[in-house]
Amino acid sequence: MTPAEQHLELLIEDDAWVSTFQSKLRKKRGGQCLEWQGSLDKAGYGRIHVKKHHETGTGRNFFAHRVNYSIETGEILNPSELILHQCHNRLCCNVDCFEIGNHSANMDDLSNSRRIAGENNPRSKLCQADVYQILELYFYGDTLDSDPYTVKEIEREYTDIGITSSAIRDIVSGRTWKDIYNDFWEDEEDEE
Repeated sequence: MTPAEQHLELLIEDDAWVSTFQSKLRKKRGGQCLEWQGSLDKAGYGRIHVKKHHETGTGRNFFAHRVNYSIETGEILNPSELILHQCHNRLCCNVDCFEIGNHSANMDDLSNSRRIAGENNPRSKLCQADVYQILELYFYGDTLDSDPYTVKEIEREYTDIGITSSAIRDIVSGRTWKDIYNDFWEDEEDEE
């Protein structure tokens, strides 16, 4: 057992600490998620730094959802085992929303959830129709007798919503919005 696993085992056996930890979970309105109310990491997952029971007293960081999983199930996950949030809520610590998997399963889950890119991404400035239009402008221009647009020309067309040239390059190369990119080329093949 690693020092981190030993530390977590001591914590989940400490009823007072568990009570304090779980007091930082709140039921999300209208859903089953138990959302972490403490600190977050850069990716938006709940994190907690715990000095209590640490072997040197300096403390250790844990993901809140992994801690609550250990509290609720009594199991301490191997570091290669990942918790897949079936609710797709990074703050959720409800074990009923979890599925255990490996890195490959996590990437499949992420891909299948369509959270990587697209209209479902709350930070997206574009809709599917915009992306299709960008592809048409870049590869064919805006009329039958016009030249294709450059990335800079497309960027000027979308200045009102702040689309960058790097975002346009990602679209026209198929790195982002892959579904629309693939549909665009399938449509072109169907027309031939």
